[in-house]
Amino acid sequence: MVLPKSEKDRIAGMIMQGIEHHKILERVRETSGRNRTSILEKKDIKNIIAAYGLSVNQSRHSDNSTSVRLIAQDMKDAGELLYFKDQGELDPQNTEIPSEEFVLAFMKEGQQLMFSEQLKNTEKLQVCMDSTHCISQYTGFQLTTLMTITDLHQGFPVAFLISSTVNTEIVKVFLDKIKDRMGVVQAQVFMSDDDPLFRNAWYATMGGDITVKYLNCSWHTDRAFRKSISSKISVSFIEKATVYQMLRALMDEEEEDKFHKQCEGFLGY
Repeated sequence: MVLPKSEKDRIAGMIMQGIEHHKILERVRETSGRNRTSILEKKDIKNIIAAYGLSVNQSRHSDNSTSVRLIAQDMKDAGELLYFKDQGELDPQNTEIPSEEFVLAFMKEGQQLMFSEQLKNTEKLQVCMDSTHCISQYTGFQLTTLMTITDLHQGFPVAFLISSTVNTEIVKVFLDKIKDRMGVVQAQVFMSDDDPLFRNAWYATMGGDITVKYLNCSWHTDRAFRKSISSKISVSFIEKATVYQMLRALMDEEEEDKFHKQCEGFLGY
């Protein structure tokens, strides 16, 4: 049984974050279903380290806080740092962010080049934002990614935000720093999850008079369907599965006329 590439990438990311190997094993096993990752072993981690050419120790300093500061300074020297505020510090220019919060935002050189190309054609510009949990051995930290959709219809990350909390104030500072560097991003489509946090922050910094189509990503919409069907419909499992299949067909239908016809059939079910 071979580990899927997506799982290898995920585990490689944990290794690069410096998460201890036994904790990686615990997290992966806990979140896996009945598949190959449920029997992950230390040997698998060693193979991933070798295959990805990773160094086991990615730390710049034995003290993690000092190590992060050194990395942030390297990013600043390279022109890649968007914003940095360590825990225990108060930014006088952004007092809405409490001193206990950690915020690190950056845009690598290749990301900036790709973003600049995308901004040349604002008529087709689509952006997405989402956050990911469990990115390091420290609980609570999240990775927020800003992505654009390329000409090949694939997402490309153009900026990253690592923070101890994800809220409107922190995301607004993140987007303000992107605007300072790239100008107002006149996206035609903005996609995120069903939490209005990202939309509100985007509208406050980039929206204004620009008409933007706000969309929910399909994964979060699908999850909302499943939760609602499970909690709000008192029928057998087979009937719930039928309802879910009909909703998925509606969600995936691209032709408007067909959608309305299917919708009538669904409402009459």
